[in-house]
This record gives sequence, C-alpha cells and structure tokens, in this order.
Amino acid sequence: MSLHPTGLLGLVLLLGQTICAQEGTLPRPSISAEPDSVIPRGRPVTIVCRGPAGFKTFRLENEEDTNDFKDTRASSPLGPHQTEARFLIPAVSEGTATHYRCRYIKEHVWSEPSESLELVVTGDTQECSGRPKKDGQQPKGLRP
Repeated sequence: MSLHPTGLLGLVLLLGQTICAQEGTLPRPSISAEPDSVIPRGRPVTIVCRGPAGFKTFRLENEEDTNDFKDTRASSPLGPHQTEARFLIPAVSEGTATHYRCRYIKEHVWSEPSESLELVVTGDTQECSGRPKKDGQQPKGLRP
C-alpha cells in the first residue's frame, strides 16, 4: 500500500503535533493581517491569530517591546480543529508599525510564539501598498 503525498504530509503534521503535545510544548499559532500587512496610514487592519481548537485566550505581542501586549478571548472556532482571535487596530500609524507575534495559553502555560508579522504603514491613505511616494522615497516600514 502506498500513500498519496498529500496523505503522507497530513500524517507527518499530525504526528508532529502529537509529539509536541506529549513533550509538553504547545504548537505554534499562525498570524496574519487582513486586508494586508501593508496598510495606508489611518486605515484599519485586523491581526488574526489561529491556534488549535479549545483555546480561549490569545495574546498579541509587540515583538520589540514584550511589555506591550493585548489579550483577548477567541472569537470563533474554525471547525473542529482550529480557533481564532482577531485584534483590530482601528487606524494604523507609525506607532503601530512594528513586528507582532501571538501566543495562546493552556493551563497557565503559554504556547511558543507565532512567526513574526511585520505591519508596514504607508504614508498616504491614497497610496497603493508597496509603491514609492511621488518624491521617490519609500513609505515608513518599507525596504528598498
């Protein structure tokens, strides 16, 4: 009997999560930004953290200042295997342009942090993400 590559990948991921759970470490959550991680100044962005089902509290951390964090309850289950929490930033600014990561808690133990998400703020609400300003300078947070 041979396994299809997709089935084999699923088996490896399942075993990896089982091993992590047995060793006492919690799997890393994922992090993303909606509508995007490059946002014009003054516009809203939602940072979305996803983790395994059954976890109630997620933490969004400023990677550059670990004392700067926000905890929230999971907003909704995503089927039987995932939970998500949503963190709204109503108007992005240079002060919110930083690297974020998230965690969740189980029985007084925090998970490993997610990968880092860089929130980039462009200088004008009319600019398209990632495009240089008319004077040729890059918006704050963009790299050449």
